[in-house]
Amino acid sequence: MKLPTSLRVAAAIFATFALTSLAAHAELKLHPLFTDHGVLQQELPVPVWGWHEPGAKITVEFAGQKKEATVEDGGSWMVILDPLKASAKPAELTVKSGEATLTVSDLLVGEVWLCSGQSNMGLAVGSSLNADAMAEEATQRKLLNLRLFKVPVDGADERRDTVNAKWDECTGATVLRFSAAGFYFGRALMKEREVPVGLIQSANGGTNAFSWINTETLNDDPAAEVTREYWKATVANHPKAMEAYEKALANWKAKVKAAKEAGEPTPAGRAPREPLGPTHVKRPAGHYNAMIAPLEPCAIRGVIWYQGEANSRPPFAPQYRDLMFALVEDWRADWAAGAPELERRDFPFYLVQLPNFGGGHEQGWPVIREQMLKFWQEGKNTGMVVAIDVGDPGDIHPKNKKPVGERLARFARAQAYGEDIVYSGPVFDSLTIEGGKAVLKFKHAGGGLKSTDNQPLRHFTIAGADSVFVKADAEIVGDTVVVSSPDVPDPRAVRYAWSNNPENINFANDAGLPATPFRTDSWEITFE
Repeated sequence: MKLPTSLRVAAAIFATFALTSLAAHAELKLHPLFTDHGVLQQELPVPVWGWHEPGAKITVEFAGQKKEATVEDGGSWMVILDPLKASAKPAELTVKSGEATLTVSDLLVGEVWLCSGQSNMGLAVGSSLNADAMAEEATQRKLLNLRLFKVPVDGADERRDTVNAKWDECTGATVLRFSAAGFYFGRALMKEREVPVGLIQSANGGTNAFSWINTETLNDDPAAEVTREYWKATVANHPKAMEAYEKALANWKAKVKAAKEAGEPTPAGRAPREPLGPTHVKRPAGHYNAMIAPLEPCAIRGVIWYQGEANSRPPFAPQYRDLMFALVEDWRADWAAGAPELERRDFPFYLVQLPNFGGGHEQGWPVIREQMLKFWQEGKNTGMVVAIDVGDPGDIHPKNKKPVGERLARFARAQAYGEDIVYSGPVFDSLTIEGGKAVLKFKHAGGGLKSTDNQPLRHFTIAGADSVFVKADAEIVGDTVVVSSPDVPDPRAVRYAWSNNPENINFANDAGLPATPFRTDSWEITFE
C-alpha cells in the first residue's frame, strides 16, 4: 500500500537526518535560514531548526518567547515559535544548549516569499532595466527592510537538509546579483504593505518543471508519465549524446585556441552544452532535492514562479497544468510534513505567464500560456500574471522585469492579503453569436475595457465551422468586445494573441493590466 505523501516525506526527512554523520552535528548549529539580517514570517507559527548532539537540550528565545526541544537521534532539533507581529526593529534570536550559545542578529519580522523557476526568475537585477536606479536606492539605504537569501544552484538524487547560503541586506552589490522579478515583487510589497520583506531565490536557467518535482511524484504520479517516458529515452541515449558532446567541445576548444594564438576574436557562438543525463544538475527531481527540500518547513507566505520556457514544446506543453498541480501539491504537502504538528497550509502559488518571444515554438507557446491560465483558474490558491506586453521578440530573457514583479505584488496584495484592488487584466468569460458577429464578455474588466493606444484592438482572429482562423476586426462596445470578419459570416470561435510573438498588444482594462491570450474553442491543436 502506498503511504500518503506527507507520511512518505516525513519518513524521508527522518532517514536523511539519521544517515547524516552524528560527528557533523556535535557542534550546535542553526539552519542557514536563521542567519544575521534575516526575516521571519509574521502571523504564522515559525519553525526554527538546526542540529546538535542527540539527546542535548535546546532553548530558543526570540521576541519574548522561550521554546525548548531535545535533539533527535539523527542529530536534528526543531522548535515552533508562536505567530509573531511584524516589526522593522532589529531583534536577536538566541539558541542555547549547555555551554554553547548561538546569537542571530538584525532579524526583522514581516513577509517571506520563495522565488523559484528558471532563467527569467534567475535573471538578475543587474541585467534588467532600472538596474542603476535600484542599486542607487540600495546605496541610499532605502531598502533596509528588504532582505535577500539566494540558494546556490545544485542537484541531488536524495533530499538534502541544508544549503550553503545566508541572508543579505540590500546593498548595491547584493541587489544587482538577485532575481529581478523577485526583487521588484518584494520591493513593491515592502512599499505598499509597509512591512519588512524577505525573499528566497531558488532558481536555475533552462530547467524543465520536472527538475522541481519531488522523487515520489517523479516515480509514481500520473502527471509525471510524460516526464518518465522522456527521461527513459534520454538516459538510454545519454552515452551517444555524451560522445557527440565531447567531440563538439573538443572542436570548440580547438577553435578558441587557434583564434587566440592567431590574435583573432573568439569564434561566434558558444561552447556546446552538456546533454541531460543521470548526473546532470537539471535531472528530474534534482533541483527539488538540493534547492527546495532543504528549505522545508520554513515559514513562508507563498511562492512566486517564473518558468515554462523549457516546457513550451511537445511533449510537455499540453500537460503543463497537470505537472504544475503535482509540483504545487509536492511542495505544500512536504512543507507540512516537515513540521507535522502544524496544520497544513495551501500557501499561495503565483506564476508568470510566458511573454511574447519571436523564437518561441509557434504552437507550444500559446498552448502553454493557456495551460498557465488553467493553472490559475482551476487550481487552489493559485494565480497568474500576464507579461505578453513586456517581452522581447528577439530575446527569451526580456529585461523589463519591473512590471512583472509589480504585477505579482499586486496579485498578492489582492489575493494573499485581501486588498480591494484590481489585480488582473481581462480574462475571457463567455461568447455569444449575434448577427454574424462574436460578442465576448470578460472577467476582471476593472474600471472598463480599453485600447491602450486608442487604436483598434489587435491580434484577434475568428473562424467558422471549418476552424480556419483569419484576422478579425475587434471593437470595444460597453463591457464587451465585438469580433467579426467579412470572410467569416457564420463565426464559431475567436482567438486572441494566439501566437508565440503577438507584438504591440493593446487590449487591457482601465487599470492598464493587459488581457491574457485566450481561445474560445477546444479544437485539437496539432504540434509540428
